[in-house]
Amino acid sequence: MKSIVNEHSAWKKVGRGIYHFRFVLISLIAVISIFLSIYAKQLPGILEGDGFRTPGDYEKAKNILERDFEQSPDSLIILLERKKNATAKEFQEDIERIVKVIEEEKNIKQFMNPMVDPTMKKENIAYISLLFNEKDYDKLVDRNNNFSKKIESYSDESVKVGTTGFTIISDVMNKTSQEDLKKAEMIGVPIAFIVLFFAFGSLVASAIPILIGLISIFTTFGILAYIGKYVDLSIFVLNVAPMIGLALSIDFALLFVSRYKSELSEQKTSVKEAISITFATAGRAIIFSGICVFIGLSALYFINIDLFRSVAISGAVVVLVSLFLSLTLLPAVLSALGRNINKGTLKWIANRSQDQQQAIWRKFAQFVMKRPIIMALTSLIILGIFVIPIRDVHLNIPTIDALPKHEPSRINYEKYQKEFLPDALNHGSVVVVLDSDEDILTNDNLTSLEKVQQEFENDSDVLKVRSVFNAVNMNAAQLLPALKSPNATKLQPAVNAYIQKDKTFIQVFLNSDPKSEKGKQWVRDIEKKYKGKIEGFQMTNGGQVKFEQELFDEITDNIRYGLIVIMVSTFIILMIAFRSIIIPIKAIIMNVLSLSATFGIITWLFQGGNFGLPQSDIMLILPVFVFGLVFGLSMDYEVFLMSRMQELYEETGDNTYSTREGLVSTSRIITSAASIMIVITGAFAFTDMVPVKQMGIGIAIAIFLDATIVRLVLVPSLMQLFGKWNWWFPFAKNKVEEPKEKVG
Repeated sequence: MKSIVNEHSAWKKVGRGIYHFRFVLISLIAVISIFLSIYAKQLPGILEGDGFRTPGDYEKAKNILERDFEQSPDSLIILLERKKNATAKEFQEDIERIVKVIEEEKNIKQFMNPMVDPTMKKENIAYISLLFNEKDYDKLVDRNNNFSKKIESYSDESVKVGTTGFTIISDVMNKTSQEDLKKAEMIGVPIAFIVLFFAFGSLVASAIPILIGLISIFTTFGILAYIGKYVDLSIFVLNVAPMIGLALSIDFALLFVSRYKSELSEQKTSVKEAISITFATAGRAIIFSGICVFIGLSALYFINIDLFRSVAISGAVVVLVSLFLSLTLLPAVLSALGRNINKGTLKWIANRSQDQQQAIWRKFAQFVMKRPIIMALTSLIILGIFVIPIRDVHLNIPTIDALPKHEPSRINYEKYQKEFLPDALNHGSVVVVLDSDEDILTNDNLTSLEKVQQEFENDSDVLKVRSVFNAVNMNAAQLLPALKSPNATKLQPAVNAYIQKDKTFIQVFLNSDPKSEKGKQWVRDIEKKYKGKIEGFQMTNGGQVKFEQELFDEITDNIRYGLIVIMVSTFIILMIAFRSIIIPIKAIIMNVLSLSATFGIITWLFQGGNFGLPQSDIMLILPVFVFGLVFGLSMDYEVFLMSRMQELYEETGDNTYSTREGLVSTSRIITSAASIMIVITGAFAFTDMVPVKQMGIGIAIAIFLDATIVRLVLVPSLMQLFGKWNWWFPFAKNKVEEPKEKVG
């Protein structure tokens, strides 16, 4: 018989090399990891924003509004609510008192309050807008947070003071992400250890994958802290990187340690030889599966949105780190431990794992393979039913609704929107920024501006339009003379709010919901119609609808390139790994089917608010992110399973035997690995950030479906149906011949 291990003597040589230099490797990697772990403390302070940003007109318009019109998103919003037992006079006195407190603050760049602008006050609620003159963003966040605590302490029996604003919200997201990570680790790591203990029956063997996983996370955080100084990274990196790193490192370590223990016990080989054989088999499988995960995540980089690129970068780094540690530190530690890997073994667990479980899996495999057509059809029908809810999916970009409903900054901002920005809350808003070659305040430019406004007002999809003419309640012919009259000083603040030298803007409110497809199409249509110029002005669109439209278009226009890279690369890698055409094709089709079923289940769970989950639309990035990540992760199980089947087929040439025994020998590993992956990612279901909750549950469901219905039922059924053609490969010999010998 020809063993596949003998065909890869180079892999065995690497394994022997690691054994010889085990202590050098452990010492070197320990020093590097400790240094990076210390450096990793800087990461939370480097990360900022939710990452929903892409280069385009929205960013250009936003920068113009910030620079020329001082419409900064970094303003602190102070909300003043009149309590039930307070009189109108007391409420007014409270507003005046708080305004005086703010006036005493230093370095204020912008300060708007109800004393200056009566529209900032209603009967029972008022707000104050405040912008500190801090150029450094981190210092601005600290200043806003410190002042928020101070000003909120002025609440009394007649008024409640609350604060909000995008810097406050962004900071809360950052802190919530850190708390979510701690919460998920507190839940996931102990349960993962228990699963490992029942898989190995040994305390030492169970602790090693956890150790490798934690080192992988801290090392990755250190590297990302360095990268984050040069590249904008989203705060969601704090959740995504550990989710991937811990699960993947434990998966890799589980496969490697399991094979190592098997070599030590079954073949009675030396520690050195056990390491070399394990590296040539499990190590080889780990490399191929790691490459698949790396490609799946890297493909997200095709989408030019900060969040996707943050996930792509952090995911790629954590995969490479996990892969490196699994192929260096892990075998080095095992080499140093030798046969002590079995210390702390409970014999009843170990014996049960080896004997009883193999008997159960053999019966299961025989049951599936005797009924391949029925089992395959049943699996496909179940997955097909799960896909059905996708037809009702609503994809949206999470903004403030990413925070839990009980978060004060979210509550305050929603009150502010409801009371003072009702049009923006209920109707899509587009800010049309207009740029002229000369001053806006000329007869020709004002006449042209009025024509632009009329064009939008005559559009049936437009609810209303606001511009400088609405602000001063005059038309183009009246405005210039009025600015030259004695009353010009009264008009000037309103004019300055809309006109700055050669720039002005018009706010268009649509008849459609802010997140509707109708609003996005309206923006696409006017940009196509006017091609960036309207009535002599250069037109740049901004606002919430433009923001949503650009992100949606960036994803839908470029996701196909990422999918092509994933599909083609995965096919080539699996084809090379298994020297087969059929196996990679089946793997890709089955992955797409199981992921589609996952999205259907997620839609049903969250949009329906089932099982106590918060009712919400599906986060726009979820399908893309889960596809990119899980498509690669699920290849772990494909590679684990098919590698063992390939070894046996190389030895016997018997497809039925290799399929059955491959399933028997890897099922325990696959179910254990899947259980750990589900525990690690599923633990994020108990977090507060809705997007993170959706991602954690989505990945957990995808892994569950893949490791059960797909790998344990659909794969062996199709392997049995395709028979010897599973191993057909052009120009290869003996791939479709009759078995060399019948075994088992």
